Amino acid sequence: MIKILNPEEIYKKSFETIRKQLNLDNSLKSNIIVRVIHATADYDIGKSLIFGNDPFNAINALKNNVTVITDINMVKSGITKYKNVKCFINDNDIAEESRNSKISRSYLAIKKAVKLYGNSIFVIGDAPTALLSLIEEIENNNCKPSLVIGVPVGFVNTIESKYKLLKINYPFITNMIKKGGTPTAVAIINELIKNVY
Repeated sequence: MIKILNPEEIYKKSFETIRKQLNLDNSLKSNIIVRVIHATADYDIGKSLIFGNDPFNAINALKNNVTVITDINMVKSGITKYKNVKCFINDNDIAEESRNSKISRSYLAIKKAVKLYGNSIFVIGDAPTALLSLIEEIENNNCKPSLVIGVPVGFVNTIESKYKLLKINYPFITNMIKKGGTPTAVAIINELIKNVY
């Protein structure tokens, strides 16, 4: 007979299992890894995470209500306890420009976000083109992000975009495999937000 556990027990048991299997402590870095594995049921993603240029300072930016920019609305929808979150991918001007230029909306939406909120936390969990767009803006000195969470998923430009992210001089969290996606990105930012409230 399957034992049904209450939600708190399920979370506790799941997190304990992950932490024990990877011999993780209770540091913020370990907590992010645990949360990512829990969200994806994928140890490879959790073990592949790379933390660069002291990304945990972003907690101070979150305490100061920094704007969080996401590449798609699915990522935005997963951030429930922090209200200053924006995504421009479905804006009419972005859709029109994408149709006319044949350039992806995710790429163009990040350009718009940078013009309005250049010092934001950027959470990219879907589109490598969004991450490439952001890195271009950073390289052109148009953007000074508080943190870049760059964990897009896919088979085209995914590793290339993440490799470019390794070279920026701003805080970042990424991974060097094709896996990633919305659950990974949301798990990372929500674990950081958890330290604000």
